Amino acid sequence: MASYLAYRVASILARAMPRGCAYWLGVRISDLYYALDAPARRAVESNLQRVFSYRGVVLSRDAKRGLARQTFRYFGKYIVDFFRDGGLGIEEVERRVSIEGRERLESAYASKRGVVLVTAHLGNWELGGAVLSALGYPIHAVEAPQRMPRLEKLLRRQRERRGVHIVHVGKSARVLLKRLREGHCVALLADRDFSGEHEETLFFGMATHLPRGAAWLAHRADSPILPVFLIRMVDDTYLLRIKPAIDPRESPSERATHERIRDALEEEISENPHQWFVFREFWKTDVPLAPSRRP
Repeated sequence: MASYLAYRVASILARAMPRGCAYWLGVRISDLYYALDAPARRAVESNLQRVFSYRGVVLSRDAKRGLARQTFRYFGKYIVDFFRDGGLGIEEVERRVSIEGRERLESAYASKRGVVLVTAHLGNWELGGAVLSALGYPIHAVEAPQRMPRLEKLLRRQRERRGVHIVHVGKSARVLLKRLREGHCVALLADRDFSGEHEETLFFGMATHLPRGAAWLAHRADSPILPVFLIRMVDDTYLLRIKPAIDPRESPSERATHERIRDALEEEISENPHQWFVFREFWKTDVPLAPSRRP
């Protein structure tokens, strides 16, 4: 949606202004992007249409436009929080973040088998790493490649401020397996593939590619998978939702594990479609729909 310069300006303003003022400005800028970026606007509307259609809802034209505008506005607030919030203290987490299912994370972590955390481009996945770190669960996460090296450096610096240990895509499988076998938590985005290791699957009723890294890692490291989402509430506090574990020991196959991850994503995105930040038509791809094969 934006250039390095835009993100750089956003990083300065987000920290210089009171949070409420920064949110206001972020929403106004997002409205501008909504008005001017027609391809992104159409993509968001198309994605929303697919999500609601899968639920049996035919969106009216005004509803689709309103939800798309809301998606842009929530993304503006996400950008503010991304640059404003560095490492969080436990007091701030207790003040701003409600937690659902914490006992699931405690149980999975206590197993000493490592934990694969899966999430999506939903709510504030970046801040989620800071929240978990503040709760005492250091996170190792794969960094998505950026076209602009300066932007990649800017984003990485902010992630590291939160205590998230960055793993580069090129060596992620080896490093993440090692971390899991040491009993650590690793975090993966499960709704977009950057590695080329994907699986053809139905997602909201249509064939597409979803990354299979989480299921692949879990089965090889014998680690439980926890779907985890940090969702913005209407008062701009957050809900950290930790869903039931997906244990590879109880799964008949890696494919079945992959599909259970898919189901968790569908459930959460369906509840908060206006917080799913994908500004391209998700079900359009130039890659043939065939499962990849890891050598």
